[in-house]
Amino acid sequence: MEQTGCAHKKNSQGGKENHPGLMQQNPNDPKGKRKQLQTVTNISQHFSKRKRSASVPKQELYSMSNQPRGHCLIINNFYFETNTSLGKRLGTDKDKDELVKVFKKMQFEVEVEDNLNASDMQRFIKQFAEKDHAQMDAFVCCILSHGEKGTVLGVDGKQVEIRDLLRPLAKCCTLAGKPKLIFIQACQGNVCQEAVGMADEQDDGTEEGTEKENAQTATFQSIPIEADFLIGMSTVESYRAFRHIQNGSFYIQELCEQLKIGSTRKEDIHSIMTKVNRIVSSKVFRGSKQMPEVRYTLTKKMVLPMMSPD
Repeated sequence: MEQTGCAHKKNSQGGKENHPGLMQQNPNDPKGKRKQLQTVTNISQHFSKRKRSASVPKQELYSMSNQPRGHCLIINNFYFETNTSLGKRLGTDKDKDELVKVFKKMQFEVEVEDNLNASDMQRFIKQFAEKDHAQMDAFVCCILSHGEKGTVLGVDGKQVEIRDLLRPLAKCCTLAGKPKLIFIQACQGNVCQEAVGMADEQDDGTEEGTEKENAQTATFQSIPIEADFLIGMSTVESYRAFRHIQNGSFYIQELCEQLKIGSTRKEDIHSIMTKVNRIVSSKVFRGSKQMPEVRYTLTKKMVLPMMSPD
């Protein structure tokens, strides 16, 4: 506008379990000699091989070794032209400042563009798609604006299809095979989601829904199926997203918080986005709910770089 330490094995003949310490007969031993099964004295030894096999191979992880990690473009539309009848997006600067802080600490080169019209939004993203990202690990774009179903709005009130914004990035050769993270704070429609089965939740009166904060989950329907994209939307199709006029939007503020926590714990981006979904969806905003959505075509795990100290 958040066993036991003994290994058991089935006996194929009797269906019984063999326990460490029992005597087992060797069927190939004519003398019927028995030998004692080896007991497990150290559970860490018993599971050591399993632990090693569960670790993620390097080829299944996106590389996050370069510095800077990549470019981060933030489009922050606050003041809309008077002839659009769209209000100022009060609180959006709070979102911008938090995004700048988080991605700078993750060693991204951050650039902020304020109050872009529709054509300028397309132009700036195209310029970034034409950059040489060969020595970069990833690309991030955050769009904070009004919007309508399947689009974001420039400050001139004109719509831009999200698929049109992403197409240049998908064609960028030096970003091929690298994760491209897109976060959009905007409504997906004008309907307020109802709360269902949340008897204990209350609105504390401090949060305010915006009139149009359009999140483009519908665009997920029309975004080309390109590899290595993650698109985080502040709400699902047809519904509003909410923004506090002083504290910023609930989605972006929670996203930044979970990025900070997740990076210190070396969590992958999918786990972080799931937590964002859970925490935002658990809140009530002036009697309404908000359900973020994330879609991705990532082909590897992305573990975000550790936040640099203050």
